[in-house]
Amino acid sequence: MKPAFDPALPPADRALMAASPEFLHPVPGRPRWGGRIGADAWAALLSASLWGFLPVVIGRLHGRWWFPLGATLQVVQLMIWFFYGFAPAFTMSLAVEAVAFLVLLGLSGESPVAKLARKHQGRYIADLHLRDAELLERTHKAVAAVLESSVNRAGLLDDIANTVTLPRQEWEIAETLAEMTRLRREQRAARKGKVTDRIRDMLDAHQSAMKVATDSLTERVEALEDYALRVMAADDAYQEWKTLQELADDGDAYTELLARTVRDRLATEEIDALTEKAARVEAALRESVRDARKAGLVLLPKAG
Repeated sequence: MKPAFDPALPPADRALMAASPEFLHPVPGRPRWGGRIGADAWAALLSASLWGFLPVVIGRLHGRWWFPLGATLQVVQLMIWFFYGFAPAFTMSLAVEAVAFLVLLGLSGESPVAKLARKHQGRYIADLHLRDAELLERTHKAVAAVLESSVNRAGLLDDIANTVTLPRQEWEIAETLAEMTRLRREQRAARKGKVTDRIRDMLDAHQSAMKVATDSLTERVEALEDYALRVMAADDAYQEWKTLQELADDGDAYTELLARTVRDRLATEEIDALTEKAARVEAALRESVRDARKAGLVLLPKAG
C-alpha cells in the first residue's frame, strides 16, 4: 500500500520515505555499527584499493562524473613517481586508499530511510487492514486528482485552500484508518481465544461500533471523491475552453483565408459561430468550477 504522511513532515524527508516504503514497516530497530557488516568493509576495501592505485579505472566504473577525478588523480600519481620515485608515489596511493576506505565505509550500512522511519515513527502510516487500505487508496486518488488538476494549478479553485486542507484531510482519514486497523486486529485476536457469552456480546457491540465508524469514514471519502469528480468535470470544460480560445485567437487568419477563396460572408459566419461556441463553453466552465468549489467548501468544516 502507498503510505500516508503527516503533512507537517519536512518535504525532503517525506519524499525520501515515499520513494522507499519498504523500509517503513516494520519500523527497523537501531542496528549495531550503523548496520554495517563484514561484507561492507570488504567492499569498501576493494573500492578503496582501486581509488588508491588505479583511480582512472574505478572512476570510469562509477560513471562520467567521477572519471575526470580518477584520471586527474592517476596523472598526479604518475608524475610523483616520475619526478620523486616509487616510494613517495606508493605512500600517496596508500594515503588515498585509507581516506577512500573511511569515506566508503562511512557511507555504507543502514539505509537513510530506515533512520527516518525511526525518527518519524507515528507520523506516517504504512500498514493497514486490507479493507482500510482500500479506503486510504481511494483517498489518495481523490486528493491527487484535485491537486494535479489544471483548474487547481490555474488558481480557479483558490478560495479553497486545497494545498492545506486536502493533505490534512488525507492524514486525518489515515489516522482514523490506522486506529480501526488496530481495533480489528484486537478483535480477531480476542475471537481466537476462549469466547464466553459475555465476551461475545462485547465483541458484537464492538463490531457494530466498527461498522458505524467505517460507514461514517466511507461517507467522508465519498465526499472527497465527489469533489474530485466535479474538479475533473471542470478540468474537461477548462481544456475545451482553452482550445476554443486558441482557435478564436486565430480568427483573423481564418477570415483572411476564407475571404481569399470564397470572398463572401462565410468567413464572418464561421468565426462568429466559433466565438459563440467558445462563449457557451466558457459559461459551462464557470458553472463546472462553481460546482467544484461548492463541493470543496462542503469538506472544509470537517477539516477544522
